[in-house]
Amino acid sequence: MAGMSYTYSDSRSVGATLEGTDPLKGYAENFRYIDMDNGSGTKSFSGTSAPMQNTQISYFGRLSYTFDNRYSVQTNFRADAFDSSKLSRKNRWGFFPSVSAGWTASNEGFIKDNISRDALSFLKFRASWGVNGNIAVLNDYAYSTTVSYNSKVYQWGVTDPTISHGSVPDGLANPDLKWETSEQLDLGIDARFLRDRLTFGADWYNKQTKDLLMTVNPVLEVGAGSSVVNAGSIRNRGVEFEIGWRDTAGDFHYSVNANFAKLSNLVTYMTKQGMQRIPGEGFSNFKSSTAFEEGYPVWYIRGFEYAGVSADGKAQFLDADGNITQTPSSADLKCLGNSIPTYNYGITLRAEWKGIDFTFFGTGAGGNKIIPCVYRTEHPLINSLEYFHANAGKTLPSCKEMASSTDFWSSSANLFDGDYFKIKQLQLGYSLPDNITRKILLGGARFYVSLDDFFTFTKYPGFDPETASDGDYRGMGLDKGSYPNSRKVLLGVNISF
Repeated sequence: MAGMSYTYSDSRSVGATLEGTDPLKGYAENFRYIDMDNGSGTKSFSGTSAPMQNTQISYFGRLSYTFDNRYSVQTNFRADAFDSSKLSRKNRWGFFPSVSAGWTASNEGFIKDNISRDALSFLKFRASWGVNGNIAVLNDYAYSTTVSYNSKVYQWGVTDPTISHGSVPDGLANPDLKWETSEQLDLGIDARFLRDRLTFGADWYNKQTKDLLMTVNPVLEVGAGSSVVNAGSIRNRGVEFEIGWRDTAGDFHYSVNANFAKLSNLVTYMTKQGMQRIPGEGFSNFKSSTAFEEGYPVWYIRGFEYAGVSADGKAQFLDADGNITQTPSSADLKCLGNSIPTYNYGITLRAEWKGIDFTFFGTGAGGNKIIPCVYRTEHPLINSLEYFHANAGKTLPSCKEMASSTDFWSSSANLFDGDYFKIKQLQLGYSLPDNITRKILLGGARFYVSLDDFFTFTKYPGFDPETASDGDYRGMGLDKGSYPNSRKVLLGVNISF
């Protein structure tokens, strides 16, 4: 298979308003337009925008081959290019190959002839490698820059009041800006046993993302705004497992499915263009924040390491050399943990008996840390200061000392595990028998009651560890009072004809 695609978009806009107590000739749907004014209102135009035109062209192809239902190979290739609003002419093309192969071992003679299908129904080994690209964050000629004409003023002398105007670039041009690319290797296995009642799947993957596109701010001496650069490389490596069981005993049907995934990510390289560390998100006057730095997890949490209470009741911390101090400096900030969960898992149970059905669905995650930034004292049971009140004067300083210490709130004393398990759904249903639905001219009718997001098991003192973030990808691990998933009780009916 081979093909190509070409996309062209052209957008233009104009803004206008009409204000008045009774400005239109009529208010039926076909009168609700600016040019249907009756002359009593005030009409204004906000102007038109410059035309925005974008083009994209792609070439792609695929070649696949299967032999004897045992061996399969597939190769893919695509080349993509955008107009000059994304990248310069010399870097606009991206080339992305991939290849995958599979071996269905269960169809080999030495397995079929020696192992019963009742024991081993299916066994397949998989491997794939591929490259993909990303420039979605680029627009408006990010590799270039514009100059703000006479946007700055300067007074040359203390005694001379004359003001001189000057023009400055809005950012730093980067004509070498190019595609962000990700190269991934995946190895996997799929298996079914006992007449397909038991299923198992496992994957190992290693993903290397390089030429990462990021917006950075140059040092103040440059005098220019932010610019986009290919800032570094990231390695994401992990494993995923799935296992399932389904069976029938008379009129009783049931199934159990579970999955588990483990992720390890690391910033393996950062450009040396004056960037040792890219600051992420923080909160108020907290000295803790997220950060992006070579040799550490992606957007790790950075803060002071809490070391208990001194004899005089004050908070203590470990400095960069591992010594106790009560007055830490910015040089003592260190990695306190991952802001992104390092593992997640889920389980689904389904059962059915004579029209009655039951579903249990739960998910969990962990391995990450969360900084609760906003406490709601009007909620005595959740997201409160109860933990700090209970431990004040023991493992923590007094409430008075804590309240006035920014260093304390910027330390691991205000850092909690983000581990949780949540029952996302408990549902019980009943389907009317066919002989009843036929009499009332229905194809089927099912009644159900469901509890969604109703139970959460966690030691995190905040609202909801699942949604604890500031809404920005750089701010995972900072709970700024994000709205939790609501608990829902649902009563419903499904009817088919």
